[in-house]
Amino acid sequence: MKKEDSLMSNTGPSNTGPSDAGLPNTVVAEQDSAASTPTATEAGNRRPWWSSVRALAVVTVLAVVAAVTFGMLWVTDDSSEQLQALQSRLDTETEAEAVASDYALSVSDVDFRDLDAWRAALTDGVSEQLAPKLEGAVDVVAPWLTQMEYTADARLLAAEVASNDGDTFVVQVFVDMISKSKQTPDGVAATATYTVTMDRASDWTITDVGGVGTGLPGGAGEPEPAPAPADGGR
Repeated sequence: MKKEDSLMSNTGPSNTGPSDAGLPNTVVAEQDSAASTPTATEAGNRRPWWSSVRALAVVTVLAVVAAVTFGMLWVTDDSSEQLQALQSRLDTETEAEAVASDYALSVSDVDFRDLDAWRAALTDGVSEQLAPKLEGAVDVVAPWLTQMEYTADARLLAAEVASNDGDTFVVQVFVDMISKSKQTPDGVAATATYTVTMDRASDWTITDVGGVGTGLPGGAGEPEPAPAPADGGR
């Protein structure tokens, strides 16, 4: 009886469970390893986050390299000369607009108590041929300015090169004016437009001006006031 009990004890259930019965230990270990190792598809779906960031960084670096490369090629071809020519033209137009704007603003500030200053502003920087014409305009308008006690303040709205032919530049300047007089003591707002023609070759000398006198009493923009009736007039 003791011998049989010993045999029964040796052939009893194993701790490895029914699924491992009769299999070598190496086979069981391989199955456990296979069960714990993810497949290639699963591994691809679970790529670390830094892998995508690294790919994006590579693409960004390639884009920068390409931009620099094409930029260097662009600078070394004829486009660089075209860029310089364009920049030179823009700089010249900016200078022309600045000169015309300064002139338009100065002639738009009028005070009947100091018409000599207005005369000087009109003839400052103009050609010898144009100066007498502007002085003649002052002589015509000045009596009306004094009679109406006319004053005007101005601010620049815009200036733009309208055309140019060689060294001749034509600039249109828009000025916002607030004028006062006996008839309009509270002030009247108006926009004056000046067409200033200049010669770059002679240091931006003004050779022609259009729009001077617009909005002034007795000028093109406002009818002349009617003369006061004589004593006893009907």
